[in-house]
Amino acid sequence: MTRIDVVDNHGQFTHLEQRALRDMGVDVELIDNDTAPAAIDADGIVLSGGPDIDRIGNCPDYLELDIPVFGICLGMQIIADELGGRVGGGEYGGYAT
Repeated sequence: MTRIDVVDNHGQFTHLEQRALRDMGVDVELIDNDTAPAAIDADGIVLSGGPDIDRIGNCPDYLELDIPVFGICLGMQIIADELGGRVGGGEYGGYAT
């Protein structure tokens, strides 16, 4: 069975992301964003949303693992920032390109 870790970046929907995956029959675990990369034993990672890019823990290091990573909100901004994209503010909040 596929195992996905949802990385908790302290967002308000993180538990709903975990639940949605579990409801689809995925073996899913919620982990804190300060979990050591070496401790992750998953087939993929979801970087959840969160309130602050200054509180992303080890998320940049998770991108070095040889597994797929999916970012939601702040998680997507982390991916963009780490891979040379641009993250900035807009009229209604942040954006990444």
